[in-house]
Amino acid sequence: MAYALRRPLAALVLASTLAAAPTVLTPHAWAQASAITGNQVTSAVVETVDSGNGNVLLRDHTGGLVTVNVPKGAHNLPHLQPGDQINLRFFQTIDAEIVPPDAPAPESTVSSAKGYVHRHPHGTLISFRRQRVHVLAIDVPHHTVTFTDPDDMTRTVAIHQKPMQDFLATLKVGDDVDVTTMDAVSFDVTNRTVNPNVTVSEKSGQNASAPPASPAAQH
Repeated sequence: MAYALRRPLAALVLASTLAAAPTVLTPHAWAQASAITGNQVTSAVVETVDSGNGNVLLRDHTGGLVTVNVPKGAHNLPHLQPGDQINLRFFQTIDAEIVPPDAPAPESTVSSAKGYVHRHPHGTLISFRRQRVHVLAIDVPHHTVTFTDPDDMTRTVAIHQKPMQDFLATLKVGDDVDVTTMDAVSFDVTNRTVNPNVTVSEKSGQNASAPPASPAAQH
């Protein structure tokens, strides 16, 4: 489940990578940087669900709106509908690495699972969203970089933190950089509870081994 938390926490662009990450310097072709960019626990109410694009709009406990995007490959999750109340735990990292021109194209992956926690439907999702950007220009004195993304969109971003300004200094025009966003998400649907007559295995992120639910059971 790819989450856009806190305006916007999960933007998969080189800007967020360079602006936040500490630097590990190795030879130029393998220079890389990584950072924890999200670590949040919150409660929210589902406002809308768009099954077409996978977007779920949440209103958190402060009244703020949070947009969640569920990747198309994430099928094994509890069904969400407007009005559902959820407890959400979110952890995100972003990694950027300079790669050789002939390096294999990066591939995104996603895995998901569902189960029960305290008889509430529970979902777990881990996704790795990967893309390659191409560096067009670097302005080290002004801490900016211009690049094209996989959609051939040109972006110019400013780098504000000193560690990433050091990483910026390792880039050259023409470099290819692989950017990976890892999202680890788990949530409980607290307004729905399994029928007391149904036996469930309360192991987070695992399918429950139970007899068929009665019509009164809510999933």
